[in-house]
Amino acid sequence: MWLLFCVTLAASVHAQNDSPAIENARKQIESQNYDGAYSTLTAAIRENPNSPDLYYERGKLRFLLQDYYGAAGDFGFAVELDSTFADAYNQRGLAIHYNGDPELALEDFDVAIKLKPDFADAYSNRGFALYALGDNENAYFDFSKAIEIEPTNSDLYYNRGFVRLDLGEFVGAIDDFNKSISLDSLDAEAFKLRADAEYQIGALDASLSDYSQSILLDSLDEVKFASRALVYSEMEKYEESINDYTKAIELYEEEYEPGPELYNLRGVVYYTAQKYDEAIDDYTTAISIEPSAPLLYENRAAAYFDKGKFPDSEQDYSVAIDLDPEDPENYYFRSQAKFEQGNKLDGCLDLKKAVEMGLTDARKELKDKCK
Repeated sequence: MWLLFCVTLAASVHAQNDSPAIENARKQIESQNYDGAYSTLTAAIRENPNSPDLYYERGKLRFLLQDYYGAAGDFGFAVELDSTFADAYNQRGLAIHYNGDPELALEDFDVAIKLKPDFADAYSNRGFALYALGDNENAYFDFSKAIEIEPTNSDLYYNRGFVRLDLGEFVGAIDDFNKSISLDSLDAEAFKLRADAEYQIGALDASLSDYSQSILLDSLDEVKFASRALVYSEMEKYEESINDYTKAIELYEEEYEPGPELYNLRGVVYYTAQKYDEAIDDYTTAISIEPSAPLLYENRAAAYFDKGKFPDSEQDYSVAIDLDPEDPENYYFRSQAKFEQGNKLDGCLDLKKAVEMGLTDARKELKDKCK
């Protein structure tokens, strides 16, 4: 989850004048010639192994290429050569965090802040690490401190809004995303997360508008289409919901192996719209991908039942029970499929089992049907 945060790889203000090697490497990075930039910086380090700035620049390049371990190493060389290099401590902390150790990263952020008390990025990154460790109160404090230092930085409001959203502070999250968007109206993720918060408070029209704007800004993210599909479904706009889930499936499968979740969700919309054949097809596809998920069999069983295919419904509930024998509702629903087929004896056994397992709402039906 923490990868959703906005982080900044700021240019170092450590050196008064960048070396020709650093300037050349930055131009190569701008043109996406990463191998060339790496070679340029490595050659410069061989010629000048005591330059903290060269290690810092190569560390940023390694971080960009997701070589977090290597990046941490280069930032480490930079601070060994200059123990006052606040930016390098900050970047090493970030690399360590991304490499999976947010607790260790805190040490570097603390040093960076001690060296440079007005270091907004370091406060934000420390808040980021604290959040990952579950220390939400101090994470909130750090994000707020970063905003105090840089009140026009849209990323800082985004980060605090993200934490508020995860903490269930939806109105506060919306306030932060409002500010983030006012400072950067082209951030698709900020619109998407504001839509998430609006959905949680029931502001469906606002949520729909924000999801649509996030899709206009980023039309290649299946999550945004799936999120808007959920809002359409809540608004009973089933055709639009189905279209969005279909697009989400298409985008997902361009990048990954097929997964069951989106087929199941589209199946639920088909089912709600009483398009049982289409729902059954989607549930069947989901089951073919993930045959050990009881929920998928339960959903298909419900569609079979409402279509009047009671033997198929019974069979799916039986599979769901085999996969999850502790769910009393599956015994209850299987009893209904058996009753519809005239199998009162077995239906009553299932109904009795459901009641024994704690489904007290079925007691009256058990008494009436199974005297």
